[in-house]
Amino acid sequence: MAAEVWEKHSGPVSQALIRLPALRAGDEEAARVDLIAVHLYLSSSPESAFGARALAENGEALRPYAACLASGLRRLPALRGTLVRAVAQPAVPDEVVPGAVLGCDAPLDVVHLEARNAPLPPLSHVRYVIRPVTARRTSVLGRDGSGVQALFAAGTEFTVLARHDAEADLPARVLLAELPTDTDRFRAPSPEAVERLDSAARRPGTAGAVPWPDRCTGPFPHSLSAR
Repeated sequence: MAAEVWEKHSGPVSQALIRLPALRAGDEEAARVDLIAVHLYLSSSPESAFGARALAENGEALRPYAACLASGLRRLPALRGTLVRAVAQPAVPDEVVPGAVLGCDAPLDVVHLEARNAPLPPLSHVRYVIRPVTARRTSVLGRDGSGVQALFAAGTEFTVLARHDAEADLPARVLLAELPTDTDRFRAPSPEAVERLDSAARRPGTAGAVPWPDRCTGPFPHSLSAR
């Protein structure tokens, strides 16, 4: 499927495997294939043949690619902190309420707000701010030298902790916590932790921050259920 661009992505992946032998996880050839899928995704626009939209709409046709991409993400280091996704909406959708569950049917690109010089989306966008569990650091593959971008695998689910409409100079924002695969293990954050999440969502942009990456702008999946 990726024969025409294989060599283009093989070089950077080989360099990453030399720098970080832990990425191999015992099988270098399998790791190379998996990480080439990740590098290909990170190099593709969301609307391209290997981008997020194609994965969401043509899942069956892209199943081999999606499988390698998911396996490759599991090889990358996890990322903690506060993450944000921007959605170009005038307001938070009515169905996005505390207790609702949002799910992504394609990989979800986000920004690490605690990275140095991390950008913030425009005030006109809704900010979906996430407390992660399984987000993966993508800068180890050299696609984001600033280290501000991260990625959730397709199928990740999030529960809505709170929502706030736009007011004055504050953006509309949705506060989320990632749900573990075994949702019985989920423990809701304390009110203090939720307030810290909202404080990060409200903060103004930083002078000298890198530009907001287009691939980290919406859409965000709609509500799936309430639990």
